[in-house]
Order: sequence, then C-alpha cells, then structure tokens
Amino acid sequence: MASVQSEPIQLKKVRLSFPQIYTARAFQAGQDPRFEASFLLDPSNADHAATINTIKAEIKRLAGEAFGGKPPKDMKHCLGDGNLKDYDGYAGMVVLNSSNKVRPLVVNRKNEPVAEGDNQAPYAGCYVHASVNLWVQNNSFGKRVNASLRGIKFVEDGSAFGRAPVNAEDEFEALEDSVTDRASVVDDFMS
Repeated sequence: MASVQSEPIQLKKVRLSFPQIYTARAFQAGQDPRFEASFLLDPSNADHAATINTIKAEIKRLAGEAFGGKPPKDMKHCLGDGNLKDYDGYAGMVVLNSSNKVRPLVVNRKNEPVAEGDNQAPYAGCYVHASVNLWVQNNSFGKRVNASLRGIKFVEDGSAFGRAPVNAEDEFEALEDSVTDRASVVDDFMS
C-alpha cells in the first residue's frame, strides 16, 4: 500500500501531556524507541473546535482513500475523548496522541532549539503550538489513522501535570550536625 498521509496540521495553544520528546523510549519489549506527546484540545474554544473538525475530516478522508472508500468498522485513530481518561486536565477535552521514531523539533518562543530543563522547554501541562501529520497504518499491528509528531513550540506556562515535587521538610526529619567529618574518619583509619 502506498503511503497515505495528510499535509501538516497545526495545533495552536494546546496543553501538552505525557511528553516523551527529548529522548526516545520503547514502551514494550521488542518495540522500536519513539518520541511521543499528547495534546489536549478544548472543544468549547472556537479555534480548537475548528482544528478538531479538520482532524476528523482528514481521518475520514485518509481512511476512505486507504481502504477503498469503506474504512473497517473497528478501525482506531489518534483522536480520543478525554472524559474516558482519569488524568488531570483531561475532563471535557479532546486528546490527540502522536508519536515519531525521529526526534521532533522542540523550540522555545523564539524558535530556538531547547533541551529538557532549559528555559521555555515544553513540559507536561504547559501550552504549546504543535505540528503533526496524519497517516494510515495497515499492517499486522492493525488498521488505524495515526498522528506523526513533527514539532513542538513552547507558548506559555501552565499548571504542571503529574506529581508535585517532593519537599524535604515534609519527607524527612532534620538531623543534627553532629556527624563526624568523613575526611577525619579516613585519616584516623589510615594512621
């Protein structure tokens, strides 16, 4: 089957979730490592609603083209209902899941490449622009329309998803400073 794919689709100011965008990772034994990200689109936002409609239309078009006008009834795709997931920020959202074996472009607001931990490096919960293209999978792993992750641009901070950082005062009792200096212990041992 010839490759059936869409032109790039731009997602504007969407929330980033489950980013695996700095280092590729295999999620199952025998799987090729890949980069992944999910994007949350708010259907009550007019721009997001238009993007959701574009993605749905492209899924339908690509599936029709790939499967002779009649997509399989059990065909899956990259767009999901956030209400079906019990994750922070997913209620009421439409979720676009994307991946790529090739590292996506990851940039700050000035379009400068960033690495994890850099200022304006995208993280779970921040707002980003993203570029994806849709493609049809038709192989032993199933029939689906997937989203290939092309690039991510940091737009603005948001409430981070996931576990809050551990606070030392909450986790551990303070210790007295009566510990013997390690260097003096080594000196005593060597003499």
